Amino acid sequence: MGDVLEYLVDGVSGLAPGGVEGVCMVTGVCSLGTPGQPYLLGKSSNLETILGVGPLCDRLRDLFAAGGQNPIVIAVPVAASTAGVIGAIAHTGEGAEVTADGTVLAAAQVVMTVILGGERNEATYTLSVDGGDSTGPVRTVPVDGLIAVGSTGVVITVPEEPDLAAGDVYVFDVSEPAPSITDVMTAIEQPLSIYDVEMVYVVGASDATDWAAMGAKADTLWNAHRPAFFLAETRMQEDGETLDEWVTAMLGEAAGASHRFVAVCAAFGEVSDQTGKRLTRNFAGLAAGRIVSMPVMRAMGRVRDGGISQAALPGLFTETMQQQLESSGLITARRYAGLDAAYWGDARTLADDTSDYRYIETVRTVFKAVRKARIAALKSMYDEAGDPMLEAAATGLSYLKANIENALNTMRAAVPKELADFIVTIPQGQDIVNNGVAVEMQLIGIPIIRQIKLYASYIYAGSQFDPRLQ
Repeated sequence: MGDVLEYLVDGVSGLAPGGVEGVCMVTGVCSLGTPGQPYLLGKSSNLETILGVGPLCDRLRDLFAAGGQNPIVIAVPVAASTAGVIGAIAHTGEGAEVTADGTVLAAAQVVMTVILGGERNEATYTLSVDGGDSTGPVRTVPVDGLIAVGSTGVVITVPEEPDLAAGDVYVFDVSEPAPSITDVMTAIEQPLSIYDVEMVYVVGASDATDWAAMGAKADTLWNAHRPAFFLAETRMQEDGETLDEWVTAMLGEAAGASHRFVAVCAAFGEVSDQTGKRLTRNFAGLAAGRIVSMPVMRAMGRVRDGGISQAALPGLFTETMQQQLESSGLITARRYAGLDAAYWGDARTLADDTSDYRYIETVRTVFKAVRKARIAALKSMYDEAGDPMLEAAATGLSYLKANIENALNTMRAAVPKELADFIVTIPQGQDIVNNGVAVEMQLIGIPIIRQIKLYASYIYAGSQFDPRLQ
C-alpha cells in the first residue's frame, strides 16, 4: 500500500452483532425513538412503529430496498436542530386561497387538486405528496377545513369562504428537518462504544465543516481499534438555483475537504419506495444499501450488478457534471449511452487523488483485514516471544505470524476473492521489551477495471488482410 496505516493491537474492540462486514449505523431525524438510543433493525422492521416518520425512515427504506439480503442496520435517532420548511403555495385557478402550516416531520412535494368546487364539507380534492407521481383517492374537504398532508406533519387549511373552484391546483414543497453535526456526534457516541460497525451513514444535508468532524471521529475510531468510515450527503438544489449553479457550489464545498475515511454522496433525483411514491432526495440511502450488500473488495459501480432501479437522475444532469463532481471526490450516479437505468460511478472518498484510500472498496478491504489480523494477534498478547536470535526458538513470534496469516487467508480463500494475496513480515532486530512487536502486512488487492478502450479495424472478407487467411 502506498498509504501506510498504523494499527495497534492492544485495546478492546466493540461488540459486533453477527459480524462487522455489512453492519451499518444510520443516524438522522425521525418523529419517534429516543435520540442516541440504538435500534437494531432488519427489512421486516416496522419503521413507523419504532421510529415514526422522517428522513431517517426514508433513507432506511432506501437502504433495505437496495441492500439485497437482510442487512444488519443500527438506527440511531437524532433530534432536529433545523426545522423543516413549508414553501410558498403556488395556486393555479380562480378559487379560494389556502394556507399550510404545522411541524414538519418529513419532506414532500405537495399537489392538491380540486375535483368538485364548493365550500367546506362539499368540495372534493385529491392530494399527492410526491409532485403528482402518485395521487390519493378523491376526498371531501372536512367541515373544519383542515386537510392533513399524509404523515408529513403539515396541515392545509381551506377557508370558510370564498369557495374552492373545480380544477384549481395548489402546489408547494416541504423540506425535511435536519440535525446539527454536534447532535449527530453526541447521539452516536455511546452506540459506537457498544457496536463495531463498518459504516456510519449520517442522514441529511451536510457541508465541509460536517465532513471534517466526521473525519476526526473516523480517526478516533481507528485509533480505538473500531475502524469505520462515514457516508454523508450533500445538500439538494435550493429554490431558484440551477443545476449548473448547484454543481459549482458542490465543487467549491468539496475543494476544501479531504479525508480518507469519509465519503459524500452528491447523487440525487427521484427515488421510489414500496408504496409507489417518488420523492426527490439524495441517493445516499441507496448507496449504503448497495455497499453493505457487496463483498468488501467490490466496486459499487460494477455494471454487472445492475443499475439503480429505485431512482432516476434529473433530466438536465449531464455527463460533464458527473465527471466534475466525481473528480472532486464525491460519489455520483451516471448514465451510460445504450443502457436505460442510472448507474453508480466510482465509490469515492474525500481522500486526495494520490491516496490508495480514495475508493471505498479499498477502505473496506483494509478495514476487514486489520480487524481479522488484530483478533488473531490478540492471541499472542503477553506470550513469550522466544529468542529472536534463534529462529527455531522464537516460537511466540512464529505463532503470532502464523495466526495473522491464517486470518488473512480467509480473505484470500473467499469466493469471490477479497485479497489476491498478502505478505506478513516480522522484522528482525526489534526491541520487543520496550517497544513491543511490529508486524508488517502487505495486502495485495484485487484490481478494478475503471476504464475500457475498444479498438476496431474493418477488413473485407477474403482480402489479403483477412486474418483468417493468415
